[in-house]
Amino acid sequence: MIRTRHLLTPEWRTAVQPYFSKALLTTVRTVILKGARNRIPPPPFYTEAIVLSSGPFPDFLHLASVTYLDIVVFHDEIAPRTLFHGLVHAAQMALLGMDRYTELYVRGFVKTRSWMAIPLEAQVYLLGSRFAMPSTAIFSVEDEVKSWDEHGRY
Repeated sequence: MIRTRHLLTPEWRTAVQPYFSKALLTTVRTVILKGARNRIPPPPFYTEAIVLSSGPFPDFLHLASVTYLDIVVFHDEIAPRTLFHGLVHAAQMALLGMDRYTELYVRGFVKTRSWMAIPLEAQVYLLGSRFAMPSTAIFSVEDEVKSWDEHGRY
């Protein structure tokens, strides 16, 4: 069963609202693929990326979510940290542009040979850790993305 939400529910919006702009949160949509995990194949480059990777590469079928521009696709139920992760990628794509995001992602992978060491992914996990901390100070994901870009951290 595939269930589509055109916008974030009020519950999910409230959970992430302090960290993202209203503009991003009003455009992002979610899709939950219940029971369809094995029916959606990985992208064509995935097999080659696994071969090229010297570090562990995620199994596409077991990823909790995948972000496609302004759509975050979940294989199962949405969890706060997984939603945050997908939204950070959506913010990166929106602010950097898809061409630049793709260039930085591929360049990071070629340089590190490990998907977790790609600076775009490293930023997502770093911000996700800050989000998950119980007494974390509120921060702007968009400001963080802009700062990393301005300082050449990607």
